[in-house]
This record gives sequence, structure tokens and C-alpha cells, in this order.
Amino acid sequence: MLFANKDQRLYSRLQLNTTVILATTSTRVQGTCLNLSPEGVLMEVECGCCQPGQLWQLVLPAAGERVPPLKAMARVLRVEQGVTSDLVALFLEDVH
Repeated sequence: MLFANKDQRLYSRLQLNTTVILATTSTRVQGTCLNLSPEGVLMEVECGCCQPGQLWQLVLPAAGERVPPLKAMARVLRVEQGVTSDLVALFLEDVH
């Protein structure tokens, strides 16, 4: 029997360094997308902006004229607090 390595993932991640916007009806947060997969995003944001369980509208701006922006509802899975910024893992629930 073969056992999966704990670092193996169902989907590969695309390494990025681009702006991403999180928004609710009353709040807007801009951060940096570090990586993207079909199910999630890892991003860096200002400290204290995100809490586990929060639901955000996520917008990853267009990469060019031929590629439309990525829009999705995203739920915060975890927040790793840092000194100057937080790493936030989001699950993409509704991509359009």
C-alpha cells in the first residue's frame, strides 16, 4: 500500500505575486495573492483584517485584455499572524 506524502495536494498551486481585493458591503481589503489553486488562495494582508470563518467577495484583477478578472466568494480557513502582515488561506466557494 502506498501512503501519500503530507505535502502532496490534490491540485497544484500557481505561484503569483499580484494584487487581490477582498470586500464585504462595508469593508474593503487589498492584499497580495501569493498562490492560487482551483479551490483556494493564499494571500498576504495587513494585520488583523481577516478572521477564520469570514466570508468575502474576492476579486483578482484581469491579467490582460484576454483574461477576465477572477471573482469568487471566499471563506477564510486560517490566519497566520505575522509582525507586519498576516498570511490568509481562503477557500473559493463560488467562482464566477
